[in-house]
Amino acid sequence: MLITTYKLNREIEKGELRNLYLFSGEEHFLKEESLRKLKAKLITPEMEPFNYNLLHGFETDYGQIIAAAQSLPMFAEKRLVVVKHAEAMEDQDLGKVIESRNLPKNKKDQKLALLLSFLEEYLKNPSPFTVLTFVYNENRAFWERGKKPEFGKYRRKEFKLLQNYCTEVSFRRLSEERVKTWITEHARKNGYTITPEGVSYLIDLLGTDLTAIANELQKCFIGLGERREIGVEYLEGSAGRVHYHRIFELTDAIGGKDLARSLKILHRIIEDGYKPLHILNSLSRHLTKIASLKEDAGKAKLSPQRDAQKGFKSTTLEKLKRQSDMFTPQELASMFQYLSHIDIACKTTSLKPQFLLENLLMELCQGKGVKIITFSK
Repeated sequence: MLITTYKLNREIEKGELRNLYLFSGEEHFLKEESLRKLKAKLITPEMEPFNYNLLHGFETDYGQIIAAAQSLPMFAEKRLVVVKHAEAMEDQDLGKVIESRNLPKNKKDQKLALLLSFLEEYLKNPSPFTVLTFVYNENRAFWERGKKPEFGKYRRKEFKLLQNYCTEVSFRRLSEERVKTWITEHARKNGYTITPEGVSYLIDLLGTDLTAIANELQKCFIGLGERREIGVEYLEGSAGRVHYHRIFELTDAIGGKDLARSLKILHRIIEDGYKPLHILNSLSRHLTKIASLKEDAGKAKLSPQRDAQKGFKSTTLEKLKRQSDMFTPQELASMFQYLSHIDIACKTTSLKPQFLLENLLMELCQGKGVKIITFSK
């Protein structure tokens, strides 16, 4: 059964919880938020050592998971068992079966089926005293393809098995419009209001990454003191302005094909505490604005009203227009293609995001980036 995050939150509020959940989808922040709500509803702080188990797929197996789930709660109605990174579960027995040279293929398949039946046996008859929650990450390339083809085949069957017996909650990445609503609601729940211009500024700065947006809002809640409204002026005075200014600098350096300066600016942004994926997203959105201006350049001169409609503030418009002259439409198209390629590589390979960003700059400035092999989305 598939339910929405709204229905899950209603079930948590009412205390009408199911025994098996499967959290899937790309939006990590909302998954963590729902897990916190589940834990707050079921587990009191003093009983956490007895009634709460947090397991990680890369260091656990079915035996440990089922043993934890079958334990009885202490002085409580239910206990909570959470399996994060469930897509990375590498049961030791599974590895032994796959790597065994003494077993013919049909025997391996039988033993793999036996492992799945071990999990299915519990899923068919889960403990009424436990809420068992499997959390799959958004990057399915690992568990679909796996380190070996046999692992991938097995993991797909495992996921389908969980879908058949668990209540699945899909945490899909929110659209930009829904993120705008989320920002307003998040501020309201914390006792603040945020202007529409402030909402747009946050999305311009950080994209639709809820984790980054929540962190930036938390800084505002702490820094505002007794003031209760968050506007563009306050946001521009925070660390976000430094980041946004350096994105302009980085684009200038790329336009000038200055690799050394580009790398220096990139490292400064990373030192400021911004994650590589946030930088990639900010650069992509910045280039989108430039491309939009480029498209309008041959049509008509933008009026202040059209500037506002397109989301451009007067303080940055002239800089954007200047930068739009640095790139041809063909160069911009090529840059977007490579940005997309690096975005996929960040999510589907074991390469470090900082290396991928440095490689991106080498390609954009000199056309000498290393070819990165990725899984398709």
